[in-house]
Amino acid sequence: MKKILSALLGLLLASTAWSLELTVFGGDNSPPKMYLQDGKSRGILIDILQYADQELATDELRIELYPWARAYRYANGGVGGIVGLSWTQERSTLFDYSDPVYVDDVVIVVRKDKQFSFKELADLQGKRVGLGRGGSYGEAFEKAREAGLFVVDGDGGATDRINKLVLGRLDCALFNAGKAGFEELLRSNKALEGLRDTLVVLPVPLRSDPNFLAFPKSMQMKLWLATFNQIIKRGYARGDIPKLIAQNFGP
Repeated sequence: MKKILSALLGLLLASTAWSLELTVFGGDNSPPKMYLQDGKSRGILIDILQYADQELATDELRIELYPWARAYRYANGGVGGIVGLSWTQERSTLFDYSDPVYVDDVVIVVRKDKQFSFKELADLQGKRVGLGRGGSYGEAFEKAREAGLFVVDGDGGATDRINKLVLGRLDCALFNAGKAGFEELLRSNKALEGLRDTLVVLPVPLRSDPNFLAFPKSMQMKLWLATFNQIIKRGYARGDIPKLIAQNFGP
């Protein structure tokens, strides 16, 4: 009897050995990319992860959204992965990255009466730049920040950032998902929509920003990420993911 029970236990363990439930953290206030609405996770990156979740044979992705700095802290602590992460040299020593999940333009928004010419990072010299607390926009941006080219003002979300901009506490503010994403943010938030005529998106974006899914190296997820990459690649090739992205923008 013991041998039979042992054999059954072995079969059970073998059948579940490769089934994973993975937690993925993200920011809760970055529409239309990822945000909480009525307690539910929404946005472009969320839709893409849910698409991948359906395509995975046995594994399950559990998405949890928090203020970005906290989401990053949880992932960096080895608790789970993080989506929407930009690549920097420092982070590459801490995380294993997927291929880009989504690429968006990071736009610079200013008050209409405070416009300036922007073509490169040097044009931000001496300016106070608003972005989400704990956010980063690549290696060149980080080097410029560390060199003191501009001052970063971190905040808890897009509404905070826009209000600071309108009040003149910022020279400019950064937003993801391009001009269409910023317009969708205003359209979907009644408290902000009335500010549309006060603000303007500068013609040249800060950068095109690849968004990645990443896991702390301690989780040893490189092989899993290789499978995830194939799912995302197929989703773009079939047109499935572009359709999901388009659904996050208004008419």
